[in-house]
Amino acid sequence: MILPDYVGRELRLKAGLAWNATVQDKEVLAACSPGEIDRAIRDAFLRLDNDILKAASEAITGSIPLQRAMHAIEIAESGSCALLAMYDVTSQLLRVACVGDSRAVLGRRKMKGGWDTIPLSVDQTGHNEQEVARLQVEHPGEADMVKNGRLLGLAVTRAFGDLRWKLSHELQSLARHRFFGLPFLPSLMTPPYLTAEPVITTTKINPENNDFLILASDGFWDNLTSEQAVELVGHWLAKNNPEHIPKGVQFFIDLESDEGARFFPVNPTDRVAKGKVYTNMKYGDEKNWVVVDENAASHLARNAMGGGDEDLFTGLVGWGSHQTLRRMR
Repeated sequence: MILPDYVGRELRLKAGLAWNATVQDKEVLAACSPGEIDRAIRDAFLRLDNDILKAASEAITGSIPLQRAMHAIEIAESGSCALLAMYDVTSQLLRVACVGDSRAVLGRRKMKGGWDTIPLSVDQTGHNEQEVARLQVEHPGEADMVKNGRLLGLAVTRAFGDLRWKLSHELQSLARHRFFGLPFLPSLMTPPYLTAEPVITTTKINPENNDFLILASDGFWDNLTSEQAVELVGHWLAKNNPEHIPKGVQFFIDLESDEGARFFPVNPTDRVAKGKVYTNMKYGDEKNWVVVDENAASHLARNAMGGGDEDLFTGLVGWGSHQTLRRMR
């Protein structure tokens, strides 16, 4: 809850309210202009990142116990993306703030059936032309800064922490000298290269149309497209509507049906093939999609990791391989 706490504090400051004032969230939002809300979110993100880096810098240059110093440095050396969604029930406005390559997608029912896929964020990576253009303006003359979609070797162009892309060469050299040879980037010329400033979008929500929001990290989106994720939630909604399908039954999705989504019982034992090759397998393959979970988020996670292929799904979930976890987180 650290990031929401920072945002809440900034919103109260913009609204002129004390941090401990007993007011409801909707009252805080009502006291702020749209611009103030956006600035509060932006300031909260940057303040949190600054606090993380400040603690690490003080640990590198100061005289504090080793355990505390290493803890502060380790936190700042790690990197994290962030995705924040904030809905104002009064105005029915949904704000999404994104740092990194996590993604927010809105599903909205079409007038004639089916679902529209509305992106509420854009992945901030070295493949994003707008991000590359921004970096080139901020760091002129560094033509090799972004190569093969990576910023000095890093996939994202915005993140919390990741001190090696932010602290000066002098600070990193001191950290390396004092604390067990911590690695640093030798190609630093004009840090910081990363920022935790979010890109914020605002979207009007139509609750009567059953709008829904999907928030997920890059590991999820590596296995399902935005359109597929929205379609999967649409199937989940259809199955869990008692007017369509009886509850308590497990189903595969028949994607070949001309009548739209139809369902038939799962038989996991028929889904395991002898000598199956798992390398480079498409985990979110549509032919394995199922609707078996009572929770929509669990439904999406299952279908991003094998769906009705019980062998693949249970293997991925139960196998503690670092490589597997990296692909899905």
